[in-house]
Amino acid sequence: MRRSGSAKKERNGNQAGIYRSSVRTHAVLIILSIVLVSSLFATAVGTYYSNRELSKTIEQDLTLVGKLAADMIGSSIKTIKEALRYVSNGMDMTCFGPDGGLECADIDALQAELDDEVESGPSFISLAVVFPDGRIVSSARSEREDCAYALPDEADAQEYLSKAPPYEPGVFFMERATKIDRAEKLPNGQYVIRGYISMSNGAVFIGTLRGDYFSQLISESNYGVYKTGRILLVDGGGTVIARTGDKELSVAEDEDGNDFLEFVAAALGGEYDGRTGIAHYTDKNGIQNICAFTPIVHNPDAPDTGRWVLILTVPVSDTPAERMNSIYLISGLIIFVCGAVASVFLSKMQAKPYEELNRRNKELVYMREEAENANRVKANFLANMSHEMRTPMNAIIGMTSIGKAAQKVERKDYAFDKISEASKHLLGVINDILDLSKIEANKLELSQNSFNFEHMLKKVASVINFRVDERKQQFYVSIDKNIPRILIGDDQRLAQVITNLLSNAVKFTPEEGTIRLEAELVLEENEWCLLKISVTDTGIGITEEQISRLFRSFEQAEADTSRKYGGTGLGLAISKSIVNLMEGEIWAESEIGCGTTFIFTAFLKRGSLENASMFDEGVDWSNIRMFVVDDEQEIREFFLDMSEHLGAACKAAASGEEATQILEQDNRYDVYFIDWKLPGMNGIELARQISERKSRKSIIVIISSTDWSDIEEDARKAGVDKFLPKPLFQSNIVDIINEGIGNEALKDYTHDLDSYDDFSGHTVLIAEDIEINREIILALLEPTHIMVECAENGAQALAAFSEAPDKYDLIFMDVQMPEMDGYEATRRIRALDIPRAKDIPIVAMTANVFREDIEKCLRAGMNGHIGKPIDFDKAFAILKTYLR
Repeated sequence: MRRSGSAKKERNGNQAGIYRSSVRTHAVLIILSIVLVSSLFATAVGTYYSNRELSKTIEQDLTLVGKLAADMIGSSIKTIKEALRYVSNGMDMTCFGPDGGLECADIDALQAELDDEVESGPSFISLAVVFPDGRIVSSARSEREDCAYALPDEADAQEYLSKAPPYEPGVFFMERATKIDRAEKLPNGQYVIRGYISMSNGAVFIGTLRGDYFSQLISESNYGVYKTGRILLVDGGGTVIARTGDKELSVAEDEDGNDFLEFVAAALGGEYDGRTGIAHYTDKNGIQNICAFTPIVHNPDAPDTGRWVLILTVPVSDTPAERMNSIYLISGLIIFVCGAVASVFLSKMQAKPYEELNRRNKELVYMREEAENANRVKANFLANMSHEMRTPMNAIIGMTSIGKAAQKVERKDYAFDKISEASKHLLGVINDILDLSKIEANKLELSQNSFNFEHMLKKVASVINFRVDERKQQFYVSIDKNIPRILIGDDQRLAQVITNLLSNAVKFTPEEGTIRLEAELVLEENEWCLLKISVTDTGIGITEEQISRLFRSFEQAEADTSRKYGGTGLGLAISKSIVNLMEGEIWAESEIGCGTTFIFTAFLKRGSLENASMFDEGVDWSNIRMFVVDDEQEIREFFLDMSEHLGAACKAAASGEEATQILEQDNRYDVYFIDWKLPGMNGIELARQISERKSRKSIIVIISSTDWSDIEEDARKAGVDKFLPKPLFQSNIVDIINEGIGNEALKDYTHDLDSYDDFSGHTVLIAEDIEINREIILALLEPTHIMVECAENGAQALAAFSEAPDKYDLIFMDVQMPEMDGYEATRRIRALDIPRAKDIPIVAMTANVFREDIEKCLRAGMNGHIGKPIDFDKAFAILKTYLR
């Protein structure tokens, strides 16, 4: 019984084990089935959506490439038609005359004209004129063996006459109808494409292209569609006239091309009607393809040949979609084995092709938007340039007429002043354009000169000051005392940046606004100084978005800025390039309605003349007492800080009444600085009272931004000795004190220069081929009493110098002249076996002002260079240099 029970238990236990194994097996099978079904479902769904999405992306790519290629071919066809119009119009005018007779006066002359045209044109392999009676005058390039076959056959003359669009009398020749025919098969098996246009006498002008002309065009443009994709151009007759791919470039009755036409017609449900489309099809080899087609709209006047069609095709196997199918099958197996890990891996794999295709699409869209935006910006720039150049030109032309007609000298002088202002403005516009050209050609370079930083700022201030005075604005200049007086760098380019920023500040700041120019030394290391220069105004202000576009070429803050305020939109872009060359940065800070600050930094080297003192040895500054009267606190603080730096004593008052009260107690001052415009008692009246009361030898100085000539008479009568212009510079104040109190023998630098303005006894030779330029130079040199002789070209200059080498002290040499240019004339003068030929100064006088032009002048043997239009201050400086 126990054995029987034990056996039963054992049997039940075995059955339970089998049951458990069966459950596990079923569970595994069920789980595996679920995983398998899930993986198969995921693979199928993924493949479906991948194919659909990738196909859409490929279709978009093909459509975009097709449109680009179609635009390129359409543009080429337009160029061919324009060439037909130009040449045919020339034939019309040359051979048939304005009456358009039926006979050409000289057939040989017509043949010669065709020969010239076909040799000079790179596209046509033959040109021909078909007369109404069937005669053909034609020509072909002799160096091409197969060109003879390209000539029209007289047997087909009537067919050629019928193909040309009818002549339209009175229509401008560039608008006459032309026709580009479908490919024509020649007796030698080759193909040509002919263009037709009717002439005034009923004749037809024919231009013939090689049959593979557009194949070469497509191949050179390098349009690609994946690896094995192709582009085909099919004419209305079904002939493939251009193709890319692994086959040789040629025109042929291509079976693939006809397959495409059949497919296109089938895809559209009938004959091809010129629409753009895309679809899938299977070719004769059973290969699945994606095809895009787009019309070439060029021949609306030739319905018999139909429209040309551009076809792009790519096998599906070459696309990411086909490769993804294999990836999904492998991924399904991985899911089946690995489960969740494989699904994560699959999702990552799915993302890669989408990201790449999306990236490509975004790049294409971005490139297209950038190109369109650049075209819009440059179109706006050209419109602005037209306005900026025509406005001063209109003023020059109009004021010239007014000046010529004026009877009074004052009226003529007014016209001449306006002409001068407009000419300088026009020159500024041209200089901006030339600077931009040098920047884009990477030819903008800096020169390294030693210069006085404060003197440079004074020149900039004098240039801008008259505009500040016109708008009744306040202009302040603040210079850090730690900035070295002498620096080494390109002072002209530095002044150009500061002048541009100040000009913008004046332009965008309302009347009675304030403009500040501040210069600060940020750091100095190994004799290199980092300067920070800022221009602040109380103008209209600009937004952050506008600031981001300010330093781009051709752009301003808003589209209507140039119309309202003028300007080329190039100044800030040029300034940025100059600052970059100085290893600095430029930026703007602004708030709408609260003004703008433009800031830039630049590295300049400390100069070697820093020890030169700006103070006269005859002045003991510890004994100098100054009295300042100005209603602006900033001006009073400027004088107080400066006097402390110099070691002098200074007292300040804010009005004439306050000054009078102070002077009643103590009037023992050496220098009185008085603002011309004071509240209550003005500066002239205060100066008169001080002049009457002063008890010691002292000088009275009027401070004003107004031109000195406007107030000089009243000021002199009131006892004023000197004039100090605003904005104030420490060196100007020191100069006044040096002159008034220091050594009496000290002379102003300008007086020293005046002693060299008389060049009697010297002779210069001017080589210039343009008569009006010679007249201008002669008139402007006349006051210097210098003898001037002129040569109209380099050969005359060479002859004049050879005959009397000791007669001339200097030669001004134009570069571009007929017969012999300035370079050659200079080289020949230097090569003469005459001692004087080696050392006579020769200075280039030319409109070629780029750095390479100057270097070319120096290599030719010239000593210097002066640009046109001539800056006569520079011309006088050259005379003073060589004729001392």
